[in-house]
Amino acid sequence: MSLLKKGIFILMLGLGIPASAHHNTQAEYGPFGSDFMVVDGVVTDIRWANPHVQIEIEVTGGDLPASETGKTWIINSHPINVMIAYGFSKEEFTVGDRLHLLTWRHVRGINHLWPRAIQVNDGPLKSNLRYTDMIDIADGTFDALGITPAANLNGSSPQRSGAATVRKLKSLGYLDADGNMIWPLPGR
Repeated sequence: MSLLKKGIFILMLGLGIPASAHHNTQAEYGPFGSDFMVVDGVVTDIRWANPHVQIEIEVTGGDLPASETGKTWIINSHPINVMIAYGFSKEEFTVGDRLHLLTWRHVRGINHLWPRAIQVNDGPLKSNLRYTDMIDIADGTFDALGITPAANLNGSSPQRSGAATVRKLKSLGYLDADGNMIWPLPGR
């Protein structure tokens, strides 16, 4: 292979790297603990694929301005393996389903949402963020949200939820001897 072809090949590989790189959700949708909004919509398309599951909805109500009703918004979420670990499955989302979301709007004003919790039709309002569950449990606000916790919350490490949250969870008795979550507490 000529030096020019090798250079072009290396450049093409280099250009592909940012496309698959991980991005900071908090930089796009706001920091953990920021206020979320309610958005209701009807599923118009589903992309159950990596690097992130995306669900397209037509907005039917919620906290967005009335001028957004009928418009298309994209719900961005985790990779497939994380969605499954949190208790979601591809089969529970179908075009035409009604979604009720506790969600954050993209900070740059584009029509993208990142869900705190997702309710499909009349099912449970399921958590889409295990570490935010931990923060809300430590703050004593989780139960009031009416959210079913992420399926993998119990037994997981709270380290990514922040040092203050870990200390609070420990003081409340929500961590086992290995420092992992106990949820719900026995007898609760």
